[in-house]
Amino acid sequence: MHSSDQEVEVADDDYHLARARAYHASYAWRQACDEFRAAGGPAGLGVEDVECFAECAQIVGFRDDAIAALVRAYEERAANGQVRPAVASAFWLWQAYRLNGEDAQANGWLARARELGPDDAGEEPGWLLITTAYYRMGAGAYDDAVTLLARARDGAARTHDDDQLAFSTLLTGRALVLSGRLADGLDWLDNSMLRVVAGQTTPRTTSLLYCAAIGTCEMEVHDVARIREWSAALGSWLKKVPPFGGPFYGHCLTYHAVHLRLAGEWAAALAQLEEACRSLAEGSGTRFIGHARYELGESHRLLGDFAEAVAAYRTAAFTGGPTQPGLALLRLALRDVPAAAAGIRRALGESVGPAARVELLPAAVTVLLAAQAAGEAEAAAAELGSLAEHFASDSVRATHARALGELALASNEWPTALPELRRAAGLWRDLDVPYETAKCSVLLATAYRGVGDDEAADLELESARAVFTRLGARPDRQVVDGILLRPGIPSPHGLSPREVEVLRLIVQGLTNRAIGAELFLSERTVQRHVSNIFDKLGVNSRTQAATHAIDRGIVSITP
Repeated sequence: MHSSDQEVEVADDDYHLARARAYHASYAWRQACDEFRAAGGPAGLGVEDVECFAECAQIVGFRDDAIAALVRAYEERAANGQVRPAVASAFWLWQAYRLNGEDAQANGWLARARELGPDDAGEEPGWLLITTAYYRMGAGAYDDAVTLLARARDGAARTHDDDQLAFSTLLTGRALVLSGRLADGLDWLDNSMLRVVAGQTTPRTTSLLYCAAIGTCEMEVHDVARIREWSAALGSWLKKVPPFGGPFYGHCLTYHAVHLRLAGEWAAALAQLEEACRSLAEGSGTRFIGHARYELGESHRLLGDFAEAVAAYRTAAFTGGPTQPGLALLRLALRDVPAAAAGIRRALGESVGPAARVELLPAAVTVLLAAQAAGEAEAAAAELGSLAEHFASDSVRATHARALGELALASNEWPTALPELRRAAGLWRDLDVPYETAKCSVLLATAYRGVGDDEAADLELESARAVFTRLGARPDRQVVDGILLRPGIPSPHGLSPREVEVLRLIVQGLTNRAIGAELFLSERTVQRHVSNIFDKLGVNSRTQAATHAIDRGIVSITP
């Protein structure tokens, strides 16, 4: 090769390398990967550029590129006796292989990193302490994990390794939460996330820690306030970076979408979940797509897109994700009470641990009441109450108060239901979760009707109706419009709106049990409505009531 050709190649490599570094610095990770490849790839780059290439490739899900770069970085750092950066590469190799379910290779890299011995201060490298703590947590040895993580934090502070410090601090919080020390654990978690929000961590670590923190608050603590706060911070970070795809991006979008749905931004949540599923379908992300698909099913269910919801729950199940309690609530919305009850009972029978139980119990109360299983519903509410004390979370307190209100409504104990439902609505309102607040308003309206305060009932219903309309919650809006709220239409013959609905179903020939299943009422409540209808219409039988309703136009018959 002529010297002039060599000079051109060097100039080209310098050009691509300069662009790669600029793209990396501006978070344009896909473009950075293209330029790092053009500049020579892992074999032709200096070790610091190889490490940048590895980070970019891992963030966007270019797994083969990431592994090749990490291996090269590890080998060069290890050959030069640079233990700490070599172990850092081994840690990210461990992450890459674990993400793909290749645990043997992941463990192999940890074993190889341990062969390097102590770092330059004579200590076990912090990233190895973190991985050891991770496995101790998996075995339930939380105190051992906390001790190991304290050593990792000390080393990170000594070496000014912000990623390692934030990582070990967050895992300390998670270990304490899993051990049942929720308040202490959340303090450590918040400590870690302040470092992340302040921009002290690299993008790869930032995305992982946001997801870990929000996941802990959602799955282990059920703290809606923290979910909302850290998810909003995640959303701000996502706005600063271009869409980058891959599993890291898919996880971030999934957790942020949950926040958007809680905040009442349902269309945006649905769009993000669809994008999350696309990103997680790329490469190794498919192992973790089940959570995103379940959340997609939840969004479709709430919007009334029932066929899409069923499809999403099915694909969630096929990829190892959950289906309950969403699927049971969907079956209930479709009036298939036996299927709903069977699903929630099966899920409760399989669930272990407070976090899993508290996710299912609120829906279990609703479903089991619809299935006329009052005893089981009462037991579920009682267990939910004990878990509300354990979690000390306003969102769990709200679900418990609502469950108590539902139980009271099922027994026509209107005065008992009212304070519980007001408390539930107030807690959800303070948490700024409009959908749950509106659901409580509908239940409150039923209680107000029961004590004869129709004006208060109408106010609650009008408020709920406005929220459901804004959110696009078609099934809930239909419940309010078709069953409870008939604005501007006086009650014919002194019948309440609910009594008119019961009378309509009597005309259709439904039994009291079938009417209860249709309207989510106990059979006892339906009998009370039927008795009131007979008294108000001056009739003595269902046949007379049906004839009277048709003749007087109280209920219309459509062909």
